[in-house]
Amino acid sequence: MGKTILRSEVKIRHKEEIKELENNLSQDLKLDKENTTDIVKYVARLADLKGADYVNILEMKSRLIITDFFIIIGAKNTRLTASLEDEIKARLKPLGISPLHTSGTTDANWILVDYDDFVIHIFTEEFRQFYDLERLWKDSKIVEWEKL
Repeated sequence: MGKTILRSEVKIRHKEEIKELENNLSQDLKLDKENTTDIVKYVARLADLKGADYVNILEMKSRLIITDFFIIIGAKNTRLTASLEDEIKARLKPLGISPLHTSGTTDANWILVDYDDFVIHIFTEEFRQFYDLERLWKDSKIVEWEKL
């Protein structure tokens, strides 16, 4: 019985820690449609909190006319890529931010979510390494973001 209580306490503490981290997701960020830089940092924090193995933000303003940022996310498996896509959409919707287009959800090895000002690429780790967008856009500035 002692082990059962301990496990329950650990689960409760873990849930409380996650709730606290979620409350801090927007710390020091101004989340509105006009502040794209803070929105992409928020997405990076969210992906990190929800279990992404890899998160990188590339500034594309001087490189492309179609978008300002690429957010590149790597995850262990297709279940996690799909979950990350759902969570990001759900968190941005109350901010009045909806994607223009989403593709790749069928096989979920590379999900692309286009929000116009930024594009999110959610890869399984194998696909992320194969396509290596950072190498293709190596001259792009990397946007620093603070992990929680």
